[in-house]
Amino acid sequence: MMRGFVLTVGFFLLGAGAIWGEVASPPKDCLQDGNKPECAYEALYVGQFKPKIDGKLNDMAWRFAPGVFLGKDFWEPLGEDYNGESDLSATWWVVWDEDNLYVAVEVTDDKHQNTKSGAQIYAGDGIQFTIDPTGEKKVHNGNCYEYGYALAAGKPQVWRWFVNPASKGESSEYAVVRDEAAKKTYYEIRVPKDDIAPAKLEANYKLGWSIIVNDSDTCDCQGGWVGFASRAIVFGKKAEPLADLILSPQKVPVSPKGMLVMIWAEVKSRALGR
Repeated sequence: MMRGFVLTVGFFLLGAGAIWGEVASPPKDCLQDGNKPECAYEALYVGQFKPKIDGKLNDMAWRFAPGVFLGKDFWEPLGEDYNGESDLSATWWVVWDEDNLYVAVEVTDDKHQNTKSGAQIYAGDGIQFTIDPTGEKKVHNGNCYEYGYALAAGKPQVWRWFVNPASKGESSEYAVVRDEAAKKTYYEIRVPKDDIAPAKLEANYKLGWSIIVNDSDTCDCQGGWVGFASRAIVFGKKAEPLADLILSPQKVPVSPKGMLVMIWAEVKSRALGR
């Protein structure tokens, strides 16, 4: 399970006591097919630390959640050249509460380009993710959701290409912010549970999950991507390659101080070989 892969080395400290969840790459074989135990991801329960959807990604929830980094080993071309992780790479996070699924993505991209709108926003810089609300990963059409978000034609946009008929509509809250100086694009999204019905947002519930980050430097198209369980989205829409997204009962800590105590207790235990 990826939570073990990401978190067994603990957390690392940044700056003056700031504590951030570990960020690590998944196994390489999660690129196309995520339907295996080592690709499973456990999303923390946010409790009182609900993210503010503003594209800043500075909320407590993202500081403690495990991040999944997609770099050069997760690149797939479709016409564009790839010049390394400064050309395109991304880190994604997912957390949850009883009413919402929250998604954050930080993208490093040397050139942002998306001139499209509506159903065509995939043909430029942006993200796409698929959710199987049943977690069964057997049927795509009529069961799974496919979402896309992009800063396209000068404004943040959303589109759903595939929808389960149980959905109450598309009412996600989202922000897409480009920092041109840093060559970063930030995506922050809140998806209400009724939008992804019949999903149950409760501890230990399992969803199917896939995500790709598209790149378009020169072609004004979907020129390639870094992806996780990508075959659920590209080269045919399939449910079978989806990874498990498990809604963990583990909560974002009540306080940074409380987490720091836990961290140092774990470090001491490991140092003593316990």
